[in-house]
Amino acid sequence: MAITQAMCTSFKAQVLLGVHDFRPDASATSDTFKLALYSAGAALSAGTTAYVTDSESVGTGYTAGGSALTNLGVTTGDSTGFLDFSDLTFSTVTVNAAGCLIYNNSPSTNDNSGATLTNAAVCVLDFGGTKTSTAGDFTIIFPNNTSADAIIRIA
Repeated sequence: MAITQAMCTSFKAQVLLGVHDFRPDASATSDTFKLALYSAGAALSAGTTAYVTDSESVGTGYTAGGSALTNLGVTTGDSTGFLDFSDLTFSTVTVNAAGCLIYNNSPSTNDNSGATLTNAAVCVLDFGGTKTSTAGDFTIIFPNNTSADAIIRIA
């Protein structure tokens, strides 16, 4: 098993169908996106379609399903549409993680074909090795919110 960094293929189609609402968190209609941590034994890749519990990290202070992300909203620049999230800190945790999954936690997301999606996957991030926190903060630092660096970009 492996964690392979990728934008999830199902997410690409769902964006074109208008499934995900990336308006900033202050919007009453925006979706809630979460980040879950995974151990090195996880099987996550472009083919991941939804949040899974298999090989999710466990540890003191970490809650299954991860934590909600703060959406910085959609921006354009240099012929690119992009969005990013604020850095996320899991406070006072003892946890090991080799990667994570960002997913849409909004209930009853519809894919416009009549199917209801639950916890639809957005992207998989590989940390390049197992990272550890022992009774401390475990922080996910997202790249700069620019057309060249943002975590989600459409060029």
